[in-house]
Amino acid sequence: MSLQSSKGYFVIKEWLHSKDLQPFLFQEQTWLHIIDGKSGLVNAPTGTGKTFSVFLGALIQFINEHPTNYKTKKKNGLQLLWITPLRALAKDIGRAMEEVIHELGMNWQVGIRNGDTSMADRQKQKRQMTEVLIITPESLHLFLAQKGYPEVLKTLKIIAADEWHELIGSKRGVQVELAISRIANAQTSLKQDANNLSNTSQSRPIQHSEASPPRGG
Repeated sequence: MSLQSSKGYFVIKEWLHSKDLQPFLFQEQTWLHIIDGKSGLVNAPTGTGKTFSVFLGALIQFINEHPTNYKTKKKNGLQLLWITPLRALAKDIGRAMEEVIHELGMNWQVGIRNGDTSMADRQKQKRQMTEVLIITPESLHLFLAQKGYPEVLKTLKIIAADEWHELIGSKRGVQVELAISRIANAQTSLKQDANNLSNTSQSRPIQHSEASPPRGG
């Protein structure tokens, strides 16, 4: 299936058009990577839409898989795991995602998991995991220490490591790498696949932005 001929692409393109927006080339390349089941690195200047390059790609993938009932389908399990080192921005990221979900009329839920998450919200997530979970590296390791965590991961399609340039080479970066490895091993045992997508910002001006080819490891 080509990206441009897919139902998901049509829905997202129409939503962007309603806001007088057009996707950047690197965003479309990322969406293509996602629907093709590939991993990669999104490298683009701050404020150009890296979050949407991955998040909208997750929506496109889901819509393509459920073209006739993507709006009504509920309790779909975890689809997108968004790892961010910036706890203070988690709510802003979540609100931006929820706005898109609401305007598309979908039944996805966005959850946040960090040191500020209440016990009530943690229990609610345990009973019914949201389709998107925004989580810090530390909270992810605690989550992976819980009994039955592989069952939560069986529906997972995409892992996004946000602000990877801030994490790489640090203790928290090692935490993320170990966590992704553990998730991959858990999914292998469940005969599932997860895509690893990383977001990073580039402070210097660039002429264009594009998705890097998948890297081994």
